Amino acid sequence: MAYYDTYLLTWVAYLVAALGMYYVVVKFTKYWRNEDLKNYLRMIGAVVLFTPASHAIDGIPSIAPAFIVLLGELLTSGTKAAFQGLLPILFALLLGAIALTIQALFKASSAKQAKS
Repeated sequence: MAYYDTYLLTWVAYLVAALGMYYVVVKFTKYWRNEDLKNYLRMIGAVVLFTPASHAIDGIPSIAPAFIVLLGELLTSGTKAAFQGLLPILFALLLGAIALTIQALFKASSAKQAKS
């Protein structure tokens, strides 16, 4: 039971820290003129900070931030095991890029309609 309580508290602490880091990314990109670059950098920051990956420690399945799983497995078990963290990050980046592309298409079509 102590492991479960520690696990939950650790996740709460990580989420608070990740929200703080994402706030820094948003403030850092607030005055950028290029809207697409701003949105992509914010998306990459959100993907790196908030994408989870499943991981087993001593046979106990758990969830950890994907970049931590990626780096931990890369340093301890090699490149093949690092795919546990890399695949969720790549999938989240793909979904984010698709979402930003759809947003850009809607923005472009609304701009064309406004000119007409």
